[in-house]
Amino acid sequence: MTTETPNGTARLPGAEVRTDIPRFLPVAGHHDPAPFYLTADMFGGVPVELAGGSITHLVGRPVADPHRHEVDEIYFLVSPNAGGARIEVLVDGERHELTSPALLRVPAGAEHRFLTLAAEPGSYCFGLLLGGAR
Repeated sequence: MTTETPNGTARLPGAEVRTDIPRFLPVAGHHDPAPFYLTADMFGGVPVELAGGSITHLVGRPVADPHRHEVDEIYFLVSPNAGGARIEVLVDGERHELTSPALLRVPAGAEHRFLTLAAEPGSYCFGLLLGGAR
C-alpha cells in the first residue's frame, strides 16, 4: 500500500518514492536553473545529485558559462540510436568530443562547460555530481 505525503514523496513498505521532480535549482555558471532529478537532501542525504535533461533543443546553445564544482561530475550522454548525439566538453581548456553513448568524468575543481553539437529527438545529457554538492 502506498501512502502519499504533501511534499511529493510516497512511502511504500521498505521504500520511498519521490514525485516532486524535477527540481529547478540554480547552479553557478549556468544561464538558467538546472532540472535536478536527485538532490543531496533526498533519501536521508544521499551523497550524489543528478541533473540534466533533453538536449535536442540545445544544439549550438551553451547552457552554462565555464564553471567549477567542488565535487567530481560525470557527464552521461545518451540517445535512442548510437551516435545520435554529440557534445563538445571543455575541461580546463582541453576539448573532448563525445558521441552517444558516452561518459566523461570532470574532476572536482576543473573548469568546464559543454556545447551540444548534434542531438536527435530523445537525446539526453545528465550530470552526476558525486558528493552531493553543487
